[in-house]
Amino acid sequence: MENPESSQEPGLPSSAKSSREDEGPDRRQLQTQLPKGVKLYLPDEAARKRYVEERLRAVFRAWGFRELITPTYEYFDVLSVGTDEALRERMLKFVDRETGRMLALRADITPQIARVVATRLRDAPKPLRLAYLTNVFRYDEPRLGNYREIYQAGVELIGLDKPEGDAEMIAMALEGLKALGLAKFKIDVGQAEFFRGILHELKTDRETERRLEDALRRKDGQALEKAVQEASPPTKTAELLLALPTLVGQEEVLERAGRLASNARSERAIANLAEVHRLLKVYGLTDAVLLDLGEVRGFDYYSGVHFEGYVAGLGTEICGGGRYDQMLARFGYSCPATGFAFDIGRALLAMEAQSVPVPLEGPDFFIIDFTLEKTAALALSRTLRALGASVARDIITRGLEESIAYARDIRVRRVIVIGSPKTKATDLLVLDLQEGRESVHPVAKLLKQPEQCFSRPDGERRA
Repeated sequence: MENPESSQEPGLPSSAKSSREDEGPDRRQLQTQLPKGVKLYLPDEAARKRYVEERLRAVFRAWGFRELITPTYEYFDVLSVGTDEALRERMLKFVDRETGRMLALRADITPQIARVVATRLRDAPKPLRLAYLTNVFRYDEPRLGNYREIYQAGVELIGLDKPEGDAEMIAMALEGLKALGLAKFKIDVGQAEFFRGILHELKTDRETERRLEDALRRKDGQALEKAVQEASPPTKTAELLLALPTLVGQEEVLERAGRLASNARSERAIANLAEVHRLLKVYGLTDAVLLDLGEVRGFDYYSGVHFEGYVAGLGTEICGGGRYDQMLARFGYSCPATGFAFDIGRALLAMEAQSVPVPLEGPDFFIIDFTLEKTAALALSRTLRALGASVARDIITRGLEESIAYARDIRVRRVIVIGSPKTKATDLLVLDLQEGRESVHPVAKLLKQPEQCFSRPDGERRA
C-alpha cells in the first residue's frame, strides 16, 4: 500500500509530482474526503453502533421476530412498484453494465419485504414476524441526524389486521427505547383514516386536500384557516378541520374527536384507535403515549394507526411506523401489515444527548513477550482463545511501559507479561488494568487451568 506521507510518488520524478499538485487540490486531502451524507464509524463509534443494534435485536428476538436480509440494490422499476412517488425521486440510481437496466439502492426496506412476502412467503403460516438490521439510501440534504445512508433496525408484522398488532408495535418501540437506556420519551400516535374520512366528506379537489395536509403537517394555524376557507365545507366539517391541531393528548382526545366527527369512516378510525389505546393501557404504557389525530405525516404511506417516537434532547423522531395494509396488494397479494423502525444514527445522538453510558471493551488479554522463542505466548494465546476470550499480542519491539500504554489505549482488560524482570522464567506477570492489580502465575498452571487464574465476578464470562 502506498504511504500517504511519502514525499514522492513511486515512479514519478519530483518535477512531475509538482506539476500534478499544481493542477488541483492536495492529493492527501482528497484521500480523506467523504461524499455528502455518509458517516465513518471509528472503533469506539462502531462499538456504540453495534451496542444499539444488539440491544434492539434482543428486543425483536424476545417478541418472536426472526431476521430477514434483503439485497442492497435491485432494479429500479421493481423497487418502484412498492415505493411512493416522493421517495422514488430521492433514490440513488445507477446503470447495470450487463443489462443496461437502471438499478437503485433501496430507499425503504418495507417494499422489499412486502414483495418477498407476496412471492416467496405467500403460503407461509401467518402472521409473519420479520426483523431487519440494514441500511437504506435516500438523496436528502444532510443535516443533524439525517444522512443519505441511514442505518435502521425494525420489524414487520404481516398477516394480522387486529388492533393487537398495532399495540404490539407501539409496545415494542417503547421497550426498545427503554433497552437503549433512554429517558423522557413519548410515542405520538395518530390514525390516518380519521383525516381521510374528513376529506371524503369534504368532496373537494386534490389540490385543496394537499393544502390542508400541508398546513396540518407544518402545524401552521393561519395556513389551515385559509385552506379551510377556500374549501368552503359545511360548518361542522370546518369546525372539525380547525380543531385537528388541538386533538392532541390522552384518552379525552378520543371523546372530543367522537363528538366532532360526522362521518362513518372517521368514527371507525376513532373506535380503532380507542381499542389500541385500551390495549396499551393493559400493557401499562399509556403514560408514554400521546394521541394526535391532527398528525398527517406519512399520510400517503399509512392506512391506519401510525406513530413516531421522540426523546428529550433530540429535535426529530428516533423511530416510527404504522399500518400499511395496501402495500402488499401492489405485488398482487392483499394482506394486512404493520411495522416500525429505529434510526440507529438518531438513537446514538439521543443517547449522547442524555449521557447514556455505553460499555466500550477492548481485548480481554494483551500478551507481551520478551523471550526469543515466543513459545509460551503462542500457546497461551491459543488456550485463551479456545475458552472464548479475545487475545491480542504485542509483536512490536518496545519497552514495557510503552506496551502497557498501548494496551490502555485499546481498552485491554489484562496484560500478561512473559519474560518480565520481575518474575522467574517459569512465571508470568499479570496486570489487571481495570482494577489496578498485579499477580504472578506459573506458566504451566496458566496453560493447563487458565479459568482458575482469571475468574471474573458473578455474571461475567470467565477467561
